[in-house]
Amino acid sequence: CAFKDRAPFDGDVFGIAYHEGHLLALGRTGLASLDPAGMRLLDLGEELGLQGVEAELNTVCTARSALWLACDRGLVRLTPRPAVLDGSVAAHFTGLYWGDQSLPLDSALALRHDQNFLTFRFAAPHYAAPGQVHFAYRLIGFDPTVRTTRDREVTWSRLPPGDYRFEVKALLGNGTASLADDDGRWARFPFTIAAPWWRRPWAIGGAVLALSALFFLFIRNREERMRYRDRVEQERTRFQLEALRSQVNPHFLFNSFNTLIDLIEQDRDKAVAHVEHLSDFFREILGVRDRTSIPLSEELQLVRTYFYLEQRRFGDRVALQVDVPDDQAGLHVPPLAVQLLVENALKHNAATAEAPLVVEVRAGAGELEVANVLRPRTDAPRSTGFGIAHIRRHYAALTDRPVTVSAEAGRFVVRIPLLPAP
Repeated sequence: CAFKDRAPFDGDVFGIAYHEGHLLALGRTGLASLDPAGMRLLDLGEELGLQGVEAELNTVCTARSALWLACDRGLVRLTPRPAVLDGSVAAHFTGLYWGDQSLPLDSALALRHDQNFLTFRFAAPHYAAPGQVHFAYRLIGFDPTVRTTRDREVTWSRLPPGDYRFEVKALLGNGTASLADDDGRWARFPFTIAAPWWRRPWAIGGAVLALSALFFLFIRNREERMRYRDRVEQERTRFQLEALRSQVNPHFLFNSFNTLIDLIEQDRDKAVAHVEHLSDFFREILGVRDRTSIPLSEELQLVRTYFYLEQRRFGDRVALQVDVPDDQAGLHVPPLAVQLLVENALKHNAATAEAPLVVEVRAGAGELEVANVLRPRTDAPRSTGFGIAHIRRHYAALTDRPVTVSAEAGRFVVRIPLLPAP
């Protein structure tokens, strides 16, 4: 026998029996298992507590699943597991840790998405040759490659959400032949790392719906802004056209030229000043016609130029009172809006030397008021249809704040909003 000089034989073999696919030999100092295929001898003395036994009847036999030995300790009955006979050893999990926090070794453990830094600890008791024990391990669902270690723990970090199964088994000697064998000796621990809430289907679906809604609102808002700009542009163009028509209508020009003729005959210097103011008035109209809104201070300058021309015609029968604080003068109005209100007051109300027509322009709290005593003329010129209605339409394209018209205690009052600078 090639092993006769090795323990437990030490030169003598007293009995041999076949049990569970292995040859069992009783030697001078114990029991050994021999794998006939690999011719690997394994001393079972420490595993089975038979160190130093000596044969008495030179007998080893098997009966069903039991092994019987006749030795100096008497008749011994053994039922060794197959793993003991072939020198294999079972691995067991001893702990699971997230950082320094212990986690339960429950089956199908569910972890949060941030619990992705895990340490598995395991062991495999083997009394005969503890120094020869090492381990094979793999993490199914992340890295199925089988790796080996002599350590009793393995750490995995930054594991993505998913379903996993950590597997480990103990090996003796080199153990390379059984690394990838699915021989039932793998100790398995399944666990799941949940996805963060923002990566779950309901959150992704909600985000998609929210983005779709935002995109829809963006498109609709863009279309509304485009329609708003078109509406403002159309209303501004209509307003400017009507304003120009109002100011260059034959009645206005006829009155202006008649006034000019009278001034030429009476005072040439005043006639020149009248022509300059008339020129300034039309130049100012052309200067503001392409703008959506202008500062109130510019509009009042145009109003004063217009009123100067009208005052040359009416004399002291008309008067203009302007009360606009400095903090309101920088706010905006549509071009010609105030001028048209002043013009309507002069056009539709009687003015005499005994009862002059006073047009009052006041501003405060973001609102401008144009008021006059209500004294309708019997010979008022035919209305052009342009005036407050057009101002209302123009404001409707710019703001939700209304234009209000009222008759209060015999006074005609129009209030228009003052707009912030664009």
